[in-house]
Amino acid sequence: MSTSPPTHEHYLVVGGCGFLGRHIVDALLGRGETNVAVFDIVQRHFDENVTFYTGDISKLEDSSAKIVIHTASPPHGRGPAVYEAVNVTGTQNVIDACRAAGVPKLVYTSSAGVVYSGKEDLINADERLPYPAVPMDAYNDTKARAEELVLQANSEGLLTCALRPSGIFGPGDRQAISGFHSVIKNGQTKFQIGSNENLFDWTYVGNVAHAHLLAADKLADTYPVAGLHEPLPWVNLSLPNHRIPTSEAHPLGPNTSPSQHDLLLAQRFESSEVDPADLRPVLRSKMDQFAALSDQEDDAPGPRVAGQAFFINNCEPVAFWDWTRAVWAALGHIPPYTIVLPAAVGLILATLAEMWAKISGKEPGFTRFRVTFATQQRYYDSERARRLLGYTPIVGITDGLDRWTKWYAEELKATEGVEAESAKTK
Repeated sequence: MSTSPPTHEHYLVVGGCGFLGRHIVDALLGRGETNVAVFDIVQRHFDENVTFYTGDISKLEDSSAKIVIHTASPPHGRGPAVYEAVNVTGTQNVIDACRAAGVPKLVYTSSAGVVYSGKEDLINADERLPYPAVPMDAYNDTKARAEELVLQANSEGLLTCALRPSGIFGPGDRQAISGFHSVIKNGQTKFQIGSNENLFDWTYVGNVAHAHLLAADKLADTYPVAGLHEPLPWVNLSLPNHRIPTSEAHPLGPNTSPSQHDLLLAQRFESSEVDPADLRPVLRSKMDQFAALSDQEDDAPGPRVAGQAFFINNCEPVAFWDWTRAVWAALGHIPPYTIVLPAAVGLILATLAEMWAKISGKEPGFTRFRVTFATQQRYYDSERARRLLGYTPIVGITDGLDRWTKWYAEELKATEGVEAESAKTK
């Protein structure tokens, strides 16, 4: 999925048989690219238009590609040693291979979790937020260290950037959707932990793939300062025009000497009496990431794409439990009633569940991580990606949910059919 024309460059997608990697390959082919290769540990897909290389990312050899998109990463639950080998050592190997082969562009798939400690909310967080002193877990720790390696490798010889998607979902995902489904199978849907006032960013996989292609296309670009004075358009793929961070309603600026007209517009904005014909108020505060640039002359050099990290999301943050129940409903289940448990109670129960799992030697189904995940604010400002990359989500959150759950339902049918045939032969 991409709205941009083909570049006819030679692409290598590391981890191209994975969930996101496969969507990136499809997006490249879909826009007419003819030189696409995949490097992965196992070949899960067969396409006559794609060259496949089997290998281990921790032992990656040189590549002849001109653009490398590095998506390879182990799923959660594999353990610190695997994370270290793939995320850190593997990423350094990719960087070294790019340098040795003279690859000019490297786009790395990071994670929005690299700035998340699990101890505090992230509300409209942008890319200025530092890595936490104490990471949430070993996975996010190694993703952050890998991202650092990629951004530090940015130079005239090798341009790099990192994309930080949040909560990727869509066809091909078997991790998140199976987690939602397991709650149905375990009869636990009647429980809600927390108040459901916390917003969370889920991002459709096709939108993440689209962002990767934009990053590869624009990696050498510089964004014009003049563009920082322009409002961003609405994101209304799932809902009517509404206020969210990075929407057209986001005030711009700074304007150290606002006119009476500017003040009138600001007053209308604050009172919700906004005429669509009005220009947006140019009153950017000093806390905004582009404040230092937006008061410069239009022809002044602006920010570069290379060397930057970008949060990627659907620009449609949703209440965590509203989304969860929407997934369950799409899977054909509606809880008969809801029992709301305070987050503190959930943490106590999760601690007990983890203790019992340790004693019994079983994998805990209910953990403190899941409680934290379900009860904290965690959504991000996508303004940098929208301005520098030209990113706007293509598939809305509700349409993406429909595609995701319909795909999963078909997968379940196919699995049940295979199991039934297997039972007949026994």
